[in-house]
Amino acid sequence: MSDRGYEGWRRNFYTLWAAELTAIIGFQAMQPFLPYYIQEFDVGGLDQALVWAGRMGTSAGLAMAVSAPVWGTLADRYGRKPMVVRSMLGGGLCVALMAYVPSVELLLLARVLHGVLAGTVTACLTLVSTSTPRAHLAFALGLMQGAFMLGGSVGPLVGGPLIELFGYRHCFLVSGIVVMLAGLCVQLQVREDFQRSRSVESSSRYRLPGRDMARLLSLRPFLVLVATVISMSFAFGFIMPVVPLFLQQLAGARDILSLAGVIFGLGGLMGAVSSAVMGRFSDRLGPRRVLVGGLWAAAVLYLAQGFSTTVWALGTLIIFSGVATGSVRPVANSVLTRIIDEEDRGKAFGVMSSMAALGWAFGPLAGSYLGAELGFRSVFYTTSVLFLIVGGWVWLATGRDRKGWNR
Repeated sequence: MSDRGYEGWRRNFYTLWAAELTAIIGFQAMQPFLPYYIQEFDVGGLDQALVWAGRMGTSAGLAMAVSAPVWGTLADRYGRKPMVVRSMLGGGLCVALMAYVPSVELLLLARVLHGVLAGTVTACLTLVSTSTPRAHLAFALGLMQGAFMLGGSVGPLVGGPLIELFGYRHCFLVSGIVVMLAGLCVQLQVREDFQRSRSVESSSRYRLPGRDMARLLSLRPFLVLVATVISMSFAFGFIMPVVPLFLQQLAGARDILSLAGVIFGLGGLMGAVSSAVMGRFSDRLGPRRVLVGGLWAAAVLYLAQGFSTTVWALGTLIIFSGVATGSVRPVANSVLTRIIDEEDRGKAFGVMSSMAALGWAFGPLAGSYLGAELGFRSVFYTTSVLFLIVGGWVWLATGRDRKGWNR
């Protein structure tokens, strides 16, 4: 991109950062509490609530996996800003609809629509990667990842108490409106100097997303990156529906929304700090070292969570797990910008998001059924083993790759 295209990039970036932070707060004010919201319907016991939570994670992940490459291709053809606005308006509308569903089956349908229409993270990363000077790109991506994590910390902190005060429906409605307002802010304040490349122009009428996916996956560094993201997403998704319900089981009570919000919020805050720091210094340390170190640290922390016997022990470990997850997530985004040309980044982020969604799709379903059959603790032990395996595979697969993964 020319120097002219970078004029005002700081204003655009910080406006987008603030809007994305607001959107993530809106999403996360309700997302961690879905396993509790499920129990408001005709669902019997924690085991059944866990199964439904797994189904919702899987259905939303599959919907996102199918739609992400399409959105990525549209971003490269028509601009990245429209995809950010679409994801915020569509995602916010779906959250608001969740306030009015009369059954758990319709809540599942709303989650599917959310998986199709949302995706603010990928949309924002694509826009940042193509509108930020290369010299500032690692810092900008790390700071944007920090916004995701910070929003993930503030959302539960405000969502838990608000649900206790006003109920789930009011909280979901307000959260949806907040996300949609963030989308309007992007539409009105962010400027994009988008110029479609000649290769995209010449192929826009007849090239299908699947052909672009095959072409990108033929690049070995990108293929390794995608396999890594799938594995990480599966491991994170595997444990996702179990954590809030295990917290509820240890507490021995249903009214733990505020406490859960504080725990999840502080974990997100630790992740935000870790993400910003590692985004700034990953070039110096090397993405390979940062990623593998974070994966193995997560393995140790999830194993310790499985042995927890009190709410405070589990809560403390959840909070410190944010350090590991925060150090892991910016690495893939940074590596992608090293190995993929700017004109293909929308498609590349779309492919990576789709593959990550596949991991998120199958992880919750597998983890929920294992937890329902063998107990919640078995999911933590299995997750620990998964992170150990993924970390070892990444270390071996990227050892000779000097493009993207090493300093």
